[in-house]
Amino acid sequence: MLLTDEQKRMYDGEYGSGTQKAISMLIEYGEVWGAERMVKVHNVDSILGGAEWLEQMLDGVERVRALTTIHAGHSGGREYAKSIGLKEEVFQQGEKTEKETLDICVPKGFIPAMTCTPYLVGNVPMTGRVFSWSGSSGIIIGNSVFGGRGNRDAGPTSVASAITGLTPDMLLLKKEHRYGQVLFELEDLDVENFNEADYGAIGYYIGGIANEKNAVVNGIPENISFDHLRALLTPQPVSGAVAMCHIVGVTPEAPTVEEALGHKKPEMMVKIGKKEFRESWESLHTAKTDKVEIVFFGCPQVSVGDLGEIARLLEGKKIADGVKLVASAANEVYTLAQRTGYTDIIEKAGGIIVKGICIMGFPYAQLETPATIGATNSAKAASYQARRGINIQYGSFEDCINAAITGKWGR
Repeated sequence: MLLTDEQKRMYDGEYGSGTQKAISMLIEYGEVWGAERMVKVHNVDSILGGAEWLEQMLDGVERVRALTTIHAGHSGGREYAKSIGLKEEVFQQGEKTEKETLDICVPKGFIPAMTCTPYLVGNVPMTGRVFSWSGSSGIIIGNSVFGGRGNRDAGPTSVASAITGLTPDMLLLKKEHRYGQVLFELEDLDVENFNEADYGAIGYYIGGIANEKNAVVNGIPENISFDHLRALLTPQPVSGAVAMCHIVGVTPEAPTVEEALGHKKPEMMVKIGKKEFRESWESLHTAKTDKVEIVFFGCPQVSVGDLGEIARLLEGKKIADGVKLVASAANEVYTLAQRTGYTDIIEKAGGIIVKGICIMGFPYAQLETPATIGATNSAKAASYQARRGINIQYGSFEDCINAAITGKWGR
């Protein structure tokens, strides 16, 4: 790999052993994929490793070289353990580990946002600029909505990029690798009236077909809301490994189908109609009963708009006895919702808003009263939880809130 003089100094250890380890890791990473040089990274969001490893990586590092936020973890878990009904010890070890890592990272410039939605708290990639995020839902949004350039980097890779401000120039960072490969045409679907769960089912279907290839989706309204875009995109790296999805008329690189495909024929063309939509929906809705024990939102973490919708549906109502409603948000989003009165309405109804926590693997089995049935509007969460043996009621905000209020799934 060709290195600049500055990069050679990093490699030779002039900036300390941590920086030397970081750039050595990135060089090996790049050489696997045939990268010939490094490029500057502007935005980083990282899932942190263990304290001992981080101490080694940050040895001699005065300050990270890119805007770097920290992914959601177990922060604040014990604060909410009782209200959620979790055994307190579930979060104790996680919180201890997280505190140790934050004590190491924050003085070096890591921002403890504790969110899987860095774009909601100020870490926003600009079109054409490079980011290194380690959360799959953020990566596909960074590429497909903001037009940034990022690969499916792992946590250690993102930490190395934060330290050096660099990443190998390869894969989705290169224009020729960003063009669409699989074209999806939506047919006979009332997308103008789709809710977030409808879009989630479509996204889940797309991911399962495209796998690791770049998708192009034609037929989505150009005025689709940002929260509906999130619902469409975030399941694709779960049912498949999609990191780049061109939404025609929305994605900066996809004003037309032809430009999204790089003026080439697609490797595959797939039509999505009512049959495909229904099959995908049914694969996410796995519960065989109308029972509801927990309603959960926030995978990825909810936006202030999401909390506003939850508040609108809950205002003046009460969550049924024996049902829990939990929403996960970034601290900054919670603060905005608090100022608008959304949090008061949700909490008055009996709902719980947790901050800084990843609920991807909500510990149903570790509840004081273990649960096996959950309701959610997130296709991403539905897929993760079903793999853990949880029965899922899948539907929109309205479906889930109605279930929380009545205690039964009535869709």
